[in-house]
Amino acid sequence: MPDATTLRSLLEAQPLAAAFMSHLSAHRAQRMIDVAAGRLNSVTVVLENLVDNHNASAVLRTCEGMGVSAMHVVEQPNRWEKNKAIARSADDWVSVRKHKGLARCLGDLSAQGFDLYAADVGQGCVSVYDIDVSRPVALVFGSEHSGLSKRALALTEHRFTIPMHGMVESFNVSVSAAVALWEVSSRRRRHLGTASDLATDEAVALAVRYLKRALKNPELVAHLEAEVAEQAAGTLAGLPSGGPVG
Repeated sequence: MPDATTLRSLLEAQPLAAAFMSHLSAHRAQRMIDVAAGRLNSVTVVLENLVDNHNASAVLRTCEGMGVSAMHVVEQPNRWEKNKAIARSADDWVSVRKHKGLARCLGDLSAQGFDLYAADVGQGCVSVYDIDVSRPVALVFGSEHSGLSKRALALTEHRFTIPMHGMVESFNVSVSAAVALWEVSSRRRRHLGTASDLATDEAVALAVRYLKRALKNPELVAHLEAEVAEQAAGTLAGLPSGGPVG
């Protein structure tokens, strides 16, 4: 994963990225690059059937603030609905991946190398401080009212809890997600020895996408894309055709 300085150099060498940056303030362009250079693919969150869109949106906002690239939502039966006042456009920067089936969602994450940790209480849970961050981690949270379903618990390999020192047994789901994400993402970065785990091509593509979104002007974006494409076509047209040499 390139650091922000290296990433900027790579972007400046790309005509489209350079065009986008030329229409942003230096501070805004650098902000997009810094954020892209700090994204984590190897920590994610799964929400199973959250009822309150306030909580779901609060988790999304936490994911964005912690630099997590994606959040997974199992819509069974409740559909994902963003609360704009809470999410504060976090879904512009974090991918919200919707799933109709719990087993498929968790199975796909497991196949991608994620260890699945279900948020729970009681015997058999490991502390959030003891989650193994040497491998990718998916934190799975359940409904505000009933927690995770029996099926979800059966499909996850591990259960974790946040140690409590008061009379209440657990936090609200959005608070639990915030605490767990802070702990796991921080330790994952320390384990990796870098702010991000994106490959160079992934980081460049993400930064270009962020720069594009930052412009907030579809007409300008379309114009710049067409202009760069036209310049590229003209360059290719000016190249000599291939053929025998010598």
